[in-house]
Amino acid sequence: MVLSEIDYSGRFLEALHSLQKNYKKFPKFMIEIIAENYGIPSPEVKKLISLFRRNGMLKILKNEGFYYKLNDIP
Repeated sequence: MVLSEIDYSGRFLEALHSLQKNYKKFPKFMIEIIAENYGIPSPEVKKLISLFRRNGMLKILKNEGFYYKLNDIP
């Protein structure tokens, strides 16, 4: 469902910026919690994480316990 990803992607990015501002890196459960606070349904969170990773906006830090962070995109 591409439409729902587009509907929630702006809110999801806003939620990720909020996490990034408060924490340098964050585990997946924190993404799920903040997404819920932003009104993003749980089924959409997994899709959005995948979408943002594919687009290079969200980076997973495998060597740091599988934490996430926003990629520094110019």
